[in-house]
Amino acid sequence: MARSNRARGASLTLSFFFVILSLVLLVPLTSARAPDARPSPPAEGELICHTDNPAECYPKVFQATHEFQVIRDDQDIPNGLHIRMDMTTGRKEAKINVPDEENPALEGLPVDSSMIVVEPEEGESEEAPPIPFAAPVYQAFGQVKPPKEESPQFYTHLDFIKKGPGGADLPFDEALEFLEEISHDMYYGDKIAENPETVHALLCLMVSPSQATTEDLAPRDQRAATIIAAALQNNPDATELVGNAWLGFLDAKCSGPQGGEGDGVTLREKMYAPFVPGEPLMVGELALAAARAKARVNALHGLLRSPVVRDDFLANRGMDRLLEVLKPGGEKWAAGNEWEGAQRKVAHLLLDTFLEEEFGATKGIWPTFRAAETDAGKRRAARASDEQWVEAVRVIKDRHPGNKGHWSVGVLKQLEALHKAQLKNLPREDL
Repeated sequence: MARSNRARGASLTLSFFFVILSLVLLVPLTSARAPDARPSPPAEGELICHTDNPAECYPKVFQATHEFQVIRDDQDIPNGLHIRMDMTTGRKEAKINVPDEENPALEGLPVDSSMIVVEPEEGESEEAPPIPFAAPVYQAFGQVKPPKEESPQFYTHLDFIKKGPGGADLPFDEALEFLEEISHDMYYGDKIAENPETVHALLCLMVSPSQATTEDLAPRDQRAATIIAAALQNNPDATELVGNAWLGFLDAKCSGPQGGEGDGVTLREKMYAPFVPGEPLMVGELALAAARAKARVNALHGLLRSPVVRDDFLANRGMDRLLEVLKPGGEKWAAGNEWEGAQRKVAHLLLDTFLEEEFGATKGIWPTFRAAETDAGKRRAARASDEQWVEAVRVIKDRHPGNKGHWSVGVLKQLEALHKAQLKNLPREDL
């Protein structure tokens, strides 16, 4: 009996230790940079190849983004990342560390705020090993290796989503839950993107606000957005597939339950309609609206990786929808903490899509204000839009005085610099 008690105590102690490790493990910072600073991308050519197929190579140094990605066992981990580990499978994931980001899964739970520092082994060299002669060139994407055993339920659940909700014999929520879990796998992310009817159904679901069907499940529109974001995350193949079909998706109408007529509205009309309430909400509705916006922006982050989607988004004033996330309800109820997560997602989208080339952004597309624009009306409208963005980010920055690591500091600096550069060259009549 004593041995049993000791074993049980040791097991509980070990389990508690690994839970804490999975929550707070941070690789030590080696510089005094600001907390929101982003790790430098690895030098080109650093890769690991276990076969002769270049498509199966991957970077030697883990490349972090603002979303969690799986770390391979033989990858090097840069300093300063947020790392978590699945205690069931041992799988590790990491992303860029955001110190003030809250984990909703931990609300109400006691959390140990201690930090475990991982020291490098003695004699470990900081220099990367030389690249072998004639090593294959690393490509950003290629053929995704299929799993050893493909999930037999996967295609059944795809069909459920394609048919839409409705009917007691259609486990729609079960299908959503299944795809939420499996869409993080690049192989299944590709397979979802290869099924245009299912992608269209998910997009229609994402832009159709709904209530939670049960207390322990998020509303279906949020879950659809989560599936889209996961399927496209760090998956250029899937992003390209969705981009190629994008214009067709937008022109198709969103169907109702079990393939019915629905409301007869095209996806385009819903996609670019405001998704942030314009007026103050009741306290109980505020958190739901903010969570819905956060999920939508997260999905847009992945979708805008496609040049086709990005250009269409800009042409249809999609950026106005993102601006509304920064100042929901005007200034009447924008100062609450409920919107912090959604607003941070907007900042990540701006940086990764338009402002920081080293993380895949295409600079010069947005902001759209150009002093050289010959059409005075377009030039002044673009300037007014630009100034609204600068002001919205400045208001958020002012709500966090002294926090130099807040995302608003870096974003505001870049937006102001771009705006001032255009003001210097304005024609006389606009001064």
